[in-house]
Amino acid sequence: MNYNLYQAEDFAADESFIAYYLKTDQAALDFWEVWISLHPEKLDEVLNAERILALLNLRLPEDELHQEISRFEDFLGPAEPQKVLVGGKSKRRNSIAIFALATCVIAFFFALLYVYDNPYSESPTYMTRHNGYGKITILTLSDGTRVTLNANSTIKFPAVFSSKKRAVLLTGEAFFEVTKDKLRPFTVIANGTKTTVLGTKFDVSAYRSNPYVKVALVEGSVELSVNADRDKMLLRPLEMATFSARDQTLIRTTFNPYEVTSWKNGLIIFNNATFKDIADKLKNSYNIELIDQSGKHNWSFSGQFEKTDYISIIKNICFAEHLNYKQNNQTITIKPKK
Repeated sequence: MNYNLYQAEDFAADESFIAYYLKTDQAALDFWEVWISLHPEKLDEVLNAERILALLNLRLPEDELHQEISRFEDFLGPAEPQKVLVGGKSKRRNSIAIFALATCVIAFFFALLYVYDNPYSESPTYMTRHNGYGKITILTLSDGTRVTLNANSTIKFPAVFSSKKRAVLLTGEAFFEVTKDKLRPFTVIANGTKTTVLGTKFDVSAYRSNPYVKVALVEGSVELSVNADRDKMLLRPLEMATFSARDQTLIRTTFNPYEVTSWKNGLIIFNNATFKDIADKLKNSYNIELIDQSGKHNWSFSGQFEKTDYISIIKNICFAEHLNYKQNNQTITIKPKK
């Protein structure tokens, strides 16, 4: 299947894409998240496909969908009889097939809407910027928006934004200082979330190794939407939204802006950090695998480090926690002190 040739209505009629949209199939979720991240040039079609599916309201009762399909089949003429599969998994697949067929029936009408509302008269040129481990860069987008990209992070964006909207795709972490434009909302798409603003300052952390996506608002206001726009949250300054991809929950908390955004200045801050917190941060910053053989059950480490090497951090942690370490290339094992 050559998805590169798909337009919005094709995605909206594809069974696998519908399963991804409805989050009913983990394999489809995994496939489409990776595919979308690797094909930023199709981002606009994907977003419009989600709009089509939202407009179709796929929560319709199955009997109503059957009625619509029957009308369409009457229009087409008699069809070959098909076997109906029975069983839990087959029923779910059959429902997705029904959704796909129903979508095909009326996708033509929404295709007209898509063509009319498509902000690009031609395919846009996309740019990709990737930071390796331990690297931080600053980018200025075509609208003047300033992006500080953290280590082990990737951002994909149009070389020139359209006249109707601005959208970028993020994997990892970035701090955005968005140029105000009331006519063109700015959207950050990251690991199943969409953060939309007009002009503000905020941090998005969406590493694939972490099951949580965090959006921290420093200035202005942002709207975070998840679950295909079914759940939304409006943030005020110094509020953080945390989305769990594992259980699909969205919670609101406050945060310390100095701690959350300090990475922009080369600082690494731990505040009552668990071992996983420490390991994740060192992995993203230095590409170091940290293994815990310390025997400690409750890690709660606090410390601040400014533009230093990882060995200095490890030694400081071991000194504070009365532990030792052993290094083997890029792997460091934390052990009890003899």
